[in-house]
Amino acid sequence: MNVRLQYDLEFLGGIYYQDLLQLNQYHVSLNLTTQTKNPADTNIAMDRLKCFVLGELESTVFINQSLQERGELMSMMGINITVLPEEPVDQIIGIMLFHKLNAIMEGRMTVDSLDISSSLGDSVWYQHDVEDAPGPFAQPGWWHDSGPSHSLLSPTDTDNVVKITDNQWREYGLEWPEETAEHSGNTVVFANFPRNEN
Repeated sequence: MNVRLQYDLEFLGGIYYQDLLQLNQYHVSLNLTTQTKNPADTNIAMDRLKCFVLGELESTVFINQSLQERGELMSMMGINITVLPEEPVDQIIGIMLFHKLNAIMEGRMTVDSLDISSSLGDSVWYQHDVEDAPGPFAQPGWWHDSGPSHSLLSPTDTDNVVKITDNQWREYGLEWPEETAEHSGNTVVFANFPRNEN
């Protein structure tokens, strides 16, 4: 049986808009529908939603992807950056959240509609639902990825360390039950290649 839910949340974020960095308080109201009979899946889907918004996006700075260099500079300074395909106005952030939250819940729960307002947006509510055009979010991007990523910035120097993660939710303990059962640990294979003497 599908259950319809409403969930409201708030988070603090920043926007880099018209060469100004400003803090903003966001208010989001979600109408959700469960799509599974497994209560564990429903709980994990809700925890992923909260983890992404209240963990990954809390205190982030939303920035237009056309300002890649400024975003990289902020990222090097330790600022949490969220890159968007348009200017970071409330409507764009709302459409992004609609698509990203549906992606991370992977069909176990769906966002049917999302309303967003902010203090800088004069508390005007922008409404989004499944029938709305995706606009700039029709193009491929992190907003369609089921992991918690939220940036298109290229990685900085990694000191030749390669991080391998087949499931980014594992570090949060938010894998689906069948993925947890399948996971038996990582195996590292060392190859012994002959040295080229020429």
